[in-house]
Amino acid sequence: MWIKGNYRRNLMDMHIDDWHPEFLTKINVKEYVEALKAAGIQAAMVKGKPHTGLCNYPTKVGRMHKGLNGYDFLGDMVKTCHENGIAVIAYFTQIFDNWAYEEHPSWRLVTAEGKNFREYRHGEDFKSGRYGIVCPNNPEYREYVKACLTEMNTMYDFEGMFLDMTFFPEVCYCDSCREKYKAETGKELPRKVDWSDKDWLDYVYRRDLWMAEYANFATACVKAVKPHVTIEHQFSRITGGWVDGSSELLTEAIDYCGGDYYGGFLQQTFINKYYKNVSPNLPFVYHTSRCDPELAYHTTTKTEEELMLHVITALVHNGAFLLVDAINPDGSIVPEVYHGLMKNIYSKTMPYEKYISENFYHNASIWFATHAKYNPYENCDNMMDKKIHPDLYMDGPVAAASILRESNIPFEVIGTKNIKSETADVMILSHVAAIREEEMDLIEDYVARGGNLYVSGPIGCERLANMIGVEVLGRTEHEFTYMRPTEAGMDIFEGFGKLTPLTVPMAQVEVKITNPEGVTVLATRTLPYTLTNTEDFAAIHSNPPGIYTDEPCMILKDTGKGKIIWSASPIEMSRPYMSRQVFKRIIQSLIKEPAFVSNAPKFVEVVNWEKDGSDYFAIINEQEESPVVPMHDIYIDVKKPDKKAVLLPDETELKTEVMNGDTLRIYLPKVEIFQMIKLV
Repeated sequence: MWIKGNYRRNLMDMHIDDWHPEFLTKINVKEYVEALKAAGIQAAMVKGKPHTGLCNYPTKVGRMHKGLNGYDFLGDMVKTCHENGIAVIAYFTQIFDNWAYEEHPSWRLVTAEGKNFREYRHGEDFKSGRYGIVCPNNPEYREYVKACLTEMNTMYDFEGMFLDMTFFPEVCYCDSCREKYKAETGKELPRKVDWSDKDWLDYVYRRDLWMAEYANFATACVKAVKPHVTIEHQFSRITGGWVDGSSELLTEAIDYCGGDYYGGFLQQTFINKYYKNVSPNLPFVYHTSRCDPELAYHTTTKTEEELMLHVITALVHNGAFLLVDAINPDGSIVPEVYHGLMKNIYSKTMPYEKYISENFYHNASIWFATHAKYNPYENCDNMMDKKIHPDLYMDGPVAAASILRESNIPFEVIGTKNIKSETADVMILSHVAAIREEEMDLIEDYVARGGNLYVSGPIGCERLANMIGVEVLGRTEHEFTYMRPTEAGMDIFEGFGKLTPLTVPMAQVEVKITNPEGVTVLATRTLPYTLTNTEDFAAIHSNPPGIYTDEPCMILKDTGKGKIIWSASPIEMSRPYMSRQVFKRIIQSLIKEPAFVSNAPKFVEVVNWEKDGSDYFAIINEQEESPVVPMHDIYIDVKKPDKKAVLLPDETELKTEVMNGDTLRIYLPKVEIFQMIKLV
């Protein structure tokens, strides 16, 4: 497969309309390809059909961009890139298609209140009215997609295709969706959000299946013409809520994972680990913008340090980096970005590509349950009144990742498909709203093999509740609560006590213990004197503890080979340092033998892997803002006393010493952006 060893990629983003006679008239393929070649780019993603729906090639299916005046931009790019040894990934938008939206009103997505997407979103966001959204369940639209993909792959030879926007931006009530649901269930599309209702849960899961079915349909359209062409569907909405219909099921329709992100390095390391583990092939690809912070800042370029960190963070996870650049409306580019900035960056990262492997050492894994991206307590009578709070399904796992990173606990982020082979000491289930029966089979097997669980917030199914030995009763009415350590929990809750319980700025799940065998209560629930945000108060600025209970809110369950610690609320989301340390100590208590120990500061990530019998470390200085301040005097302890450490790529030997007869301490005097170490 062509992707092997292909780590340096580029996209010139060009969703350019043609209402102005100047638009795309200054496009220069020779200049662009020369810039790509100068930078060391190995693959170019080329816009075939962008969100405008206007094709950048002579099409007989849709409409070509008028500014090109018949010029075959896509064809010339394919030819010129191939002449220069650059692979081509053809870009094709789906679902977001202004031309299809305008030409075929019956294809449009329809919201619960009967509006199309432009009517629904216009005015809230200056960009929202710019997108015409059509429904992937519409049979006529699917025939159009098939015709477009067939045409493109008949006319040109690509290495791969990127099929963008594979998600629902809103819950659709168009005729096609209503008819599809009626045919499958005999029922009308539900309009009441109720996470306790089996029919509602079934509908939400069906939307995941529908989107996966559409993705497989689009992939099959390409493969029918060019079986060797690799397919990358837009997978970045995997971090979005249940509305998107984007789940792990999409991996069945792709050759490798990829998507665009515009957050910081914590976001990147989280998603890179997840992509690495669920991608059918490697490298996956991480996209981000040249512009700072994202493409809306059309003329502002990120610093070399920031882009370097993006590139190396993707690379050490066995991922490719794709720079999303902003083309000017007239079609011109900024050549200096490639002849200077990207050339400098890639010349520094290329020597490390040969050392990369996916075989990471890790003590903890975070399960990202992509079918459970909802808050089970957010119910409403009208679909249009729904709320989406990412702090529960997404920020919980990311917060856990943040504490693991700052504590130098090596971790992975896994999907459901990875549980059956998971070897980490502890698996983290941070606010997982629901667990399916087949997933519970895998979790039970993991614990039976000696794995440990940390579970916070909802207990996603009755079988897990039975494993813990509890029955779920509900959730506290108080939205501000406390955890009061018992004698058994004092070590974990160091710094907190009976008079100073740990603050939890959210509600807690209520349980009763039904099977006390192997159960140790680590904390009990304490509530404020009054409900939050009421006129009755004990202290005007705070909600001090006043109602002390014996109700369990943190439980340790010994299952024989494994252990489970359940917390009634995701304390990993707590901001205070002392509270974050509680989560750290919980995870450390479930780890048998650390893969390594380090004194690296909280924003310096240390990752450790094996390749061809050798061990490697990457030390990445993931400061979120430039200038990046160098870090000094970092050490790493690893149980390899018979090894020595060399600094790559020059293999300069580092100072080491053997500690306690069984531990090699590696001294790293200085880290600017990143360093890579090999044990020999």
